[in-house]
Parts: sequence; C-alpha cells; structure tokens
Amino acid sequence: MSLRIQRFGEQLKMPWKNGLGITREVISRPASDGSGVFDWRISLATVGASGPFSIFAGIDRTIAVLQGDGMHLTVDGRQEPPLLVESPPFAFSGDAEVQADCLGGETLDLNVMSRRGQLVHRMTKIVVSDAQTLSLTADTVAVVFRDEAVVAIDSLQSDVGLGDVLVGLDRPLELAITPRGLGCMLYVIEVTAVSAETPDAEQVA
Repeated sequence: MSLRIQRFGEQLKMPWKNGLGITREVISRPASDGSGVFDWRISLATVGASGPFSIFAGIDRTIAVLQGDGMHLTVDGRQEPPLLVESPPFAFSGDAEVQADCLGGETLDLNVMSRRGQLVHRMTKIVVSDAQTLSLTADTVAVVFRDEAVVAIDSLQSDVGLGDVLVGLDRPLELAITPRGLGCMLYVIEVTAVSAETPDAEQVA
C-alpha cells in the first residue's frame, strides 16, 4: 500500500459482529473479505446506544474515544472508569463480556485489534500543541487524527480532520504536524510480530 491519507468518508462500512451497530473499517490484515477473519484490524465505530460489544475470541483490543460524550464499560462484571475523549486508550481482551453504557449522545471510538500469540499492538495518544515533527517507527501501521491540522511526510502534504488516517507506512518516517487550532490530538498505532523477546500484549496495548 502506498503512503496516503484515507478520509473518514472513504472507509468501508460493515455491520458489527453482533449486528447492533456499524463499524467503519480503516484497514485489516489480511485485507477484509467480509468474513471478519483478520490478524490485526483498525476501525472506527459510532456508538449511539448502550449495549454489549461483540466477542472476539483470541483477540486483544484497545479502544479510545475520538468524539462524543463517551461511555462506561463493564468488562466481565467490573465497571471501568468513564471512557472519554480525555481518557488514555483502554486495553482489554476480546474474549471478555463487555457492556457499553452511553454517557449521552453518539460516541465515535477508535478500535485496534490483534491476534493474541501472533501479534501485539500499541495505541499511543499524542497531543500536538504547536508545529512539531514526530518520528514514526518501522512498526507504525497508521496515524489516526482527531483534529484539523496540516501534515507533511516525504512528498505528501495534506489537510486532515476528524477520522482521517495516514496509512501505507512501511518504514521509519518523520511526520510534520501543524495544528489548525489550539492543538491536534492523534493516535499512533504500531503492530509487532510476537517473538521470544516481545512482551505480553497486555504490557504494550
């Protein structure tokens, strides 16, 4: 895949595994064939009502709120702190029974999943207050933007906004970011193959 900005409106819409909502799939590997089988996947979901999350056996998950009032997650009977735009990414097992209770209106969330024992993923939240350059590693597979900014990487320069995603990264790169407003929140997503030296997924997700 060549380096490019994938716009929020371009992303493939698909029903939730449990049929209770719609997810916008950003990228999956292997590429999605509609069967829901993947080694890792990045998606954006709009949660408009309280309800259970789908079960993904053997998958590690991380979620963050991009927009909206947020939600309370109850994971295997344990209520977690409110998940809000200001919250750090929250990691949990796809095997868990998860109930999401909305704290208000619709919430747009970012989800990363990877297959346990084969891959581990890391979602890092970064707030850019002024123009700066970020160093992306060879393990970076995507950068997801929440706020308006101008970004430049190699020969690519583009305006970005809510739900836009930089994809096609396959080597270390320098990403220049100039916020349009008071700041720009973004999420850097890395995926690494498991090896004898790789920590457990719970330590890095």
